[in-house]
Amino acid sequence: MLTVQRALSIQPLTQAKVVAGASGLDRQIKHVTVMEVPDLTQWLKGNDFIITSLYCIKDDLQAQIKLIQDIAKLGCAALAIKTNRYVQTLPSEMKAIANDLDFPLLDIPSHITYIDIINPLMEQLLDHTASALRQADIAFRWLQEVILGNQGLEVALMTLHRLVGYNLLLECPELDLSISAPSDRETPEPLSADTISCLHNTCHPVSIIRKRNSMEIPSLVIPIMCRSTAFAFLTVENYQQHQGLSPTSQAILDHGTALMATEIMKLHSRAELERQHVNSFVEELIAQDFKSDKAMLERSRYLGLNLSKPCLPLVFDLDKFWQNIEQKRLTEEKIQVLKSRLQRDLNAYLKYKCQVPFVVAQRSDSLVILTTWPSKQPADEIIAAASKMAQDILLHLKQSFPSLGFTCGIGQPYIGVRNISQSFMQASKAIILGRKAYGRGQVFCYNQLGVYRLLCSHPDQDELIALRDEILAPLVMYDQKQNTNLLETLDAYLSHNEDINDTAQALYVHPNTIRYRLERAAKLTGLNLNTSEHRFQIYLALKIASLYPFAHTVCTK
Repeated sequence: MLTVQRALSIQPLTQAKVVAGASGLDRQIKHVTVMEVPDLTQWLKGNDFIITSLYCIKDDLQAQIKLIQDIAKLGCAALAIKTNRYVQTLPSEMKAIANDLDFPLLDIPSHITYIDIINPLMEQLLDHTASALRQADIAFRWLQEVILGNQGLEVALMTLHRLVGYNLLLECPELDLSISAPSDRETPEPLSADTISCLHNTCHPVSIIRKRNSMEIPSLVIPIMCRSTAFAFLTVENYQQHQGLSPTSQAILDHGTALMATEIMKLHSRAELERQHVNSFVEELIAQDFKSDKAMLERSRYLGLNLSKPCLPLVFDLDKFWQNIEQKRLTEEKIQVLKSRLQRDLNAYLKYKCQVPFVVAQRSDSLVILTTWPSKQPADEIIAAASKMAQDILLHLKQSFPSLGFTCGIGQPYIGVRNISQSFMQASKAIILGRKAYGRGQVFCYNQLGVYRLLCSHPDQDELIALRDEILAPLVMYDQKQNTNLLETLDAYLSHNEDINDTAQALYVHPNTIRYRLERAAKLTGLNLNTSEHRFQIYLALKIASLYPFAHTVCTK
């Protein structure tokens, strides 16, 4: 490594004087440049050895002081100034700021030409770079043997750790992969969504602070690219930005990440094939597109399921899917990437949260989680446990994909590969019915939708709407004309088991107000709420209205 201290031992810099910043002579030199224009700083790369006569700012003391501050902040190595031409002596203010910043300030005799300084320094840098490349080539061959020998990413990362001397962390969120070298350290907090987005967009390393047990770790995060996409991230811990990586370490990491990219791509391709196999398996079960029950049972065992036990698919359907697609103008490729991300995310989440065997499949605009349950567990307990699990999944999806909404449907558990499609159809119906009756973003169990199942399967929708209007239209028109709440009150009254006090509490009114509204509703409908037959007719009409709401035109008749 070429430092300022070592450069001063090379002719003709042996004639230079260190006039300030002697404490910073250990700064590394990576580049040599000449500054004779005032805006040079925007072109500097860091670790620059800058040679100048100060001609462009020879009469501006403030600009001279600012120059020292700016190049020190950029991590430059030193400023060498030729005196006795445009500047006779270096101002004491420049020396003071250089001392404060531990930034080397050199006085170069006027008879030494720029080229006399540049050539020997560049020779040293090129020799050092060539040496670094030779070392990197040896490291590359070593890593290549590890990768091609199928020793795995763990061994490859440990080898890379030994070569560069930094603690390393390899992360691939899509594969739920996290490997440390050395392996006995706790994993730091996950990369933030903003950092991952930045790495995806720039495809360049990012210097950040990571945390482990509240301890801050200066780190360099390097995206590992495959097909122009960041598939994984390599974190170099205890990275000092002002020093940077040595040329040898940089070259070794470049070679190492390229080799690991091929291995990660293999893992990704393998995971993609497994996902496609699961998708195909679940699709065949739902469509009953198979000939041999025995073959499907064997395939299920390969996936960790036992379809001879009670099976229950949980269906998560994307709310307003095509509206979201049109608003965000997603291409078909991006749609498929999004669906794959959802499937991978749920797999990773359920791996640690789900207590029963499962697979996650992608089907059209839905995600299907096929679960199997203990043979002796009652059906109602299975549905209750699945409903709780679905609620937790909805919460997780809301946190992980805040711009998307989901509704979940759950059918009945069945035994036998031929019955899974029936449970899936029930779950799909539960989603349709639940959305109509209660809205989106909830979990709906088919066995809890009661009369809605009959209403939805009724062949004559016009007849249902006619029954709704016959009973409830007078209330709707009265409410709109008089600005009252008779329909809402009637619905709340039946929902609270015909308890006037509970209804009043729910609507924040006096019980006598509820009694008055119910009497008015009875007169308008011609039905007596004290008879079970009339109550049933009103109840049924309200259920129909929740599935087929009144249009504004009906209310104004």
